[in-house]
Amino acid sequence: MAHLNIKTLAATLGLILSANVLAFSGAAVPEVILPAPGYGELDFKAPSPGSYKLPGLGFAKNATAIDTDNKSVSYHELLRGKYTLLNFMYTRCDDINGCPLTHVVFNRIKDLAKKDPILAQNLQMLSMSFDPKFDTPELLKKLESGGMGHMDHDDHMDHDGHSMTHDNHQMSHTEVVETVDWKYLTTHTEEELAPILEAYNQSVIPKSHSDSKDTGNFSHILRVFLIDPDLRIRNIYSVSFLHPDIIINDLKTIMMEYGVKESTTQNTPLQDIRIGARDSKEGYESKNYITNSLSIESRKGKETNLLDYVENPPLGLPEVPVPKDNPVTEAKIKLGKKLFYDRRLSLNNTISCAICHVAEQGFTNHEILTAIGFEGRSVRRNAPTIYNTAYLTKLFHDGRETTLENQVWQPMLAHNEMANPSFGVVIEKLRQLEDYTGLFEAAFDGQQASLETIPKAIATYERTLNSANSPFDRWYYGKEKNAMTESAIRGFNLFSGKANCIQCHTVTKQHALFTDNGLHNTGIGWARSMNKEPETQRVQLAPGRYANVKSSIINSVGNQPQGDLGNYEVTQDPDDRWKYRTPSLRNVALTAPYMHDGSMSSLKDIVTFYNQGGIPNETQSPLINPLNLTGSEMNDLVKFLESLNGDNVAAIISDSFATPIGDYTN
Repeated sequence: MAHLNIKTLAATLGLILSANVLAFSGAAVPEVILPAPGYGELDFKAPSPGSYKLPGLGFAKNATAIDTDNKSVSYHELLRGKYTLLNFMYTRCDDINGCPLTHVVFNRIKDLAKKDPILAQNLQMLSMSFDPKFDTPELLKKLESGGMGHMDHDDHMDHDGHSMTHDNHQMSHTEVVETVDWKYLTTHTEEELAPILEAYNQSVIPKSHSDSKDTGNFSHILRVFLIDPDLRIRNIYSVSFLHPDIIINDLKTIMMEYGVKESTTQNTPLQDIRIGARDSKEGYESKNYITNSLSIESRKGKETNLLDYVENPPLGLPEVPVPKDNPVTEAKIKLGKKLFYDRRLSLNNTISCAICHVAEQGFTNHEILTAIGFEGRSVRRNAPTIYNTAYLTKLFHDGRETTLENQVWQPMLAHNEMANPSFGVVIEKLRQLEDYTGLFEAAFDGQQASLETIPKAIATYERTLNSANSPFDRWYYGKEKNAMTESAIRGFNLFSGKANCIQCHTVTKQHALFTDNGLHNTGIGWARSMNKEPETQRVQLAPGRYANVKSSIINSVGNQPQGDLGNYEVTQDPDDRWKYRTPSLRNVALTAPYMHDGSMSSLKDIVTFYNQGGIPNETQSPLINPLNLTGSEMNDLVKFLESLNGDNVAAIISDSFATPIGDYTN
């Protein structure tokens, strides 16, 4: 039984493997074909890993195929969490620079991976046949068990009876290189195959003789896809660029982006990233609390290609709206990120944007209800997350700003946040800092730090923090049946049905922002304004230790809480009292505490609040009514909300860890 058409290949051209010419004879060569670079060594040095970027080229499409055990498999299930090389092939191919080339290159990568366990553990190769009539699961299983090296005895010999070798190693019948996982896929019929070929732009034309009889050969353009663990296509190799050195360096570049460490064999991407407070207080209410805080020294990360989250938004998000006068560039992103984490942007060099919007805490702050700014001054509202703020048309809890660029200056000038007395103070400080020399000029065509360029840079960084491709997205938009649990699916049905959360937290057939960008009065603000302060308040002093303290004593050591009328402060319209912006629910499980005042600490609290119909008052939104959910229904709704975490969160956190916070002594 034939597998890969090695005899035809040998009769056509001497096969070059690892710079060793394997001479074949006994058959006429009809024409001289120049072999592709992948058969030999590169005549130039491939760029070193990490010295370049591989922007996303779109997302890998899902498809259903069958494996060599004749079981149905999903492309997305195979691809997710792995670095994948995907090629389309057929075993009867007689084009020296077609399918045989891919097999040669894949085998060389497989051999090279024997010296690199990191590569071997993270990489998989998938070969999809577009010849289901001939490439049956049974035939492909023999090929899968040993790659090119596993053939019938006759196929081990050239026409003179000489043994075929691969990279100077004898390829025996039984040798199986167990390094990189290499799977073969096919379909039952050409009808099942057609949508897969269309999804990956694979045009296949059967070859035939003049008598119109099918020869079993096809004409097609060779393409090999490099796909990252988040299903993004990062490169597409043609014949000229399909070379092991290039591919391996590309793989290592992406692995570095994901934080995979070469020094360890435990290679879960970004495994050291803790999502949440480093000094976690989980269980602090118990007398048996034991700290599990992490050292600041462990706060290390790798840069991430944030530009890709703008050019190729994760599954579930629409095209990112970008102002015409502030296009997103790599230079602006890096400058904006540097500014965002730089404490020197505050008056006394201690407060940065990231002090309130903590990356590992969902770009909010888990540890306090409302933010604390300059010299411990209280900020009256909870720090909102900045995930997916690129899509918001109203900013701040009261909706007083409309663009990220306009928003930036307000915290820098607020007396209780960063406390700068004027625009000029910030501008002149940045112009004097040596580590900013040339950065603004490079990002803004020669312009210095200014009233316009500073907010444009920070807004550009914030515009890249787009996070989706959550379990919900993969289930709803990717059509992956097992991406969400049954409980979460029931929760979505409640969300869009009985609970009717979807009326404010919108979901469309194309994408889901989970916000209507509107303003609503739920009753929280009204209750905070109208309710009389209790005589005593319960205060936690230590793990499991509480005391009732008089409110007058608490007030004596701090400022009185400021009044807060929400959107009324913007419009002065009485009907807008206690209206606040609808937040997006993406990553909501990571962004506690909740509500504009941080008064709710868990998703269960939120669901309970809305189940009872909020807090009725004269300007409460008519959309809010008691939901009459059962206990199990509320649990399902929470499970759905927990399914909205984007799969790139750890990569974004890692990127933030790789950013300096500014030398205050400079």
